Amino acid sequence: MLKKVFEQIDKANIKTGTKLLCAISGGVDSTVMLHVLDDFGFDCIVAHCNFQLRGKASDDDENFVRELAAKFEFKFLCQTFDTYKYAEKTGLSIQMAARDLRYNWFNEMAKQYNCKYIALAHNSDDQVETIITNLARGTGIKGLTGMSFVKDKLFRPLLFTSREEIEAFAEENAIDFKIDETNKSTKYSRNKIRHKIIPLLEEINTSAKSNILKSVKYLTDTEVIMREYVKSCKEKCLNYIGENIEIDLRELKKCVAPETVLFELLLGEGIPKPLASESVNLIDSKSGKTCSFLNITVLRDRNSLIINKNSKIEKFETVFINNFDELKLLEQFKVSAKLVDYQPDLKINKISNFAYIDFEKLVFPLSLRTWQEGDRFKPFGMKNYRKLSDFLKDEKLNLFEKENLKILESDGKIVWLLGLRLDNRFRISDETKKVLILEKT
Repeated sequence: MLKKVFEQIDKANIKTGTKLLCAISGGVDSTVMLHVLDDFGFDCIVAHCNFQLRGKASDDDENFVRELAAKFEFKFLCQTFDTYKYAEKTGLSIQMAARDLRYNWFNEMAKQYNCKYIALAHNSDDQVETIITNLARGTGIKGLTGMSFVKDKLFRPLLFTSREEIEAFAEENAIDFKIDETNKSTKYSRNKIRHKIIPLLEEINTSAKSNILKSVKYLTDTEVIMREYVKSCKEKCLNYIGENIEIDLRELKKCVAPETVLFELLLGEGIPKPLASESVNLIDSKSGKTCSFLNITVLRDRNSLIINKNSKIEKFETVFINNFDELKLLEQFKVSAKLVDYQPDLKINKISNFAYIDFEKLVFPLSLRTWQEGDRFKPFGMKNYRKLSDFLKDEKLNLFEKENLKILESDGKIVWLLGLRLDNRFRISDETKKVLILEKT
């Protein structure tokens, strides 16, 4: 077992003497891991979590690990958590609450003590259980490749070692450890997989576990190939436009397996797995369809999917501007204002971000509000009224852009669609004396 572990550590180019934060529960896996890491000469800090889930047994585990650290003359860190309270507060299961608590704390301690890696005692049996769990939940190919030996700060030295090998090593070397009785219970999903599903799989095929682990290697290689292909697809169909991500569906549909490519693209952009899975259905949906999760919305907009990661709509309160001096209130909406005398040779910037307004046509107070169904205005250069909804449709504004559109209004008349179009009634002419210049940055 030591030879196997050392070969993997050497292959990962992790040098002996490296400073590690070692997550030690006191169970056989983590206790053996600490012995192995000490044998290999790593600089270890022992970190233990007391989740207060098993009464006196939790405190006994803490004392055991404290003594174990003292035996090796390693620094000992311990954190006690109110796991039940945290689970209730977050709505997480006890298992997921404990996972959140320990990983957050491990990362904090690793940073504080300048540890290069966090050593975790996952083994190959844990790997099989993880893959089955991911498969049952629904996953992309990444979920079927399981845990990595080394990823970022996480280091799993026993990942290619079976639970049976670890237990045999502990027995042969008279290594004492604590037994967590809850591991025998099938109350938790992972234990059900361990004690019920895997034995059934082994009845079908005695090599079930080893075959699953072989598949992990094939799938890991397949993921590398797929990742390169998805990368090439991303260059063709994904663009960043302002705060949004836009995916060109015409280009996406040219890809092999567009649904899978979209799923992987969304995961790569940090979209949660449930939303990424649901968003696949938008490929063949009608324009205007959306799906959302938390503050993230994915919109089918004509030939594109538009992803907005901050789509939470907050009620906008109308802003009133009582005089010229109060035009500075527009600065919070990234609009600057200045008043100049009209000159026939006044240089006009024709970009839509600018509005040149006949100041004397304005009636204070002005108001800044969101657009509403039924709004009508005379677009710059036109004599007739248009429904604002029709104008926005012609301008091809998507749902997010429409929600963010603000209107400057005077005496019930639309003056300017911020950053989009001036109303023709407020344009400057040769009779204009004062010009209000607004610029949206």
